[in-house]
Amino acid sequence: MTDTLTQPTIRDTITGLRRLGRSVVYDALLVPVGVLTMADAVVGEQETAVRRWRRLVTYRLGRAAAPRAMSAGQAFGYGLLSAVLGLASVFVMLLVVLAVVRGPFWGLVEHGPVQPGTWGGPTRAGAWTAHALIAVPCILVFLFALWGIAALQTLLVQGTRRWVLPATIALASGSLAFFWSWLQQL
Repeated sequence: MTDTLTQPTIRDTITGLRRLGRSVVYDALLVPVGVLTMADAVVGEQETAVRRWRRLVTYRLGRAAAPRAMSAGQAFGYGLLSAVLGLASVFVMLLVVLAVVRGPFWGLVEHGPVQPGTWGGPTRAGAWTAHALIAVPCILVFLFALWGIAALQTLLVQGTRRWVLPATIALASGSLAFFWSWLQQL
C-alpha cells in the first residue's frame, strides 16, 4: 500500500522560501507604491496605477496576474490602505530583525553579566537558550504575518473576493489604532 502523502522535497522548501521572500519584498514596497497610487488617483492616471499593481502582483505570485480596473476613488482608497499596510509590514519586519538579534544571537549582542532575573539565567548558556527558544517561534509568526499581509493586499488589488475589502479595512484600522496607542506612550 502506497502512502498518499508525499514528503516535501528540497525543491518545495526552496519554492516556499522564495514565495516568502517575494511577499516580504512586496510588503516593503507597499508604502511607496501606495503613495504613488494615491498620487496617480489625484491626477487621474488610474491606468498607471493598475499597471504598477500588475507588475508588483506578478512579481509576488511569480505568474501573470491582472488587477481589475479602478476608478479614481478606488485607486486612492487602495493606495491609502496599501500605505497603511506597508507601514504595519515595516513594523513587523523590524520585529523580525529584533527577534533574530535578541533571540538566537542573544549571546553575541549581550556582553554584560547575566542577572538572576534574566530568562534562562543564572548561566549565560541558559539565558541564550531561553532567548532562542522564545524568539524562533516569534520569528515564524512574524514571517507568517508578513506573508498574510501580502496575500490580503494582493487579493485587494485583484478585486476577486467580497470579504477582502472589509478585512483589509479592519486590518488597516487596527494597525492605525496600534500605532496611535504606541505613539501615545512614547
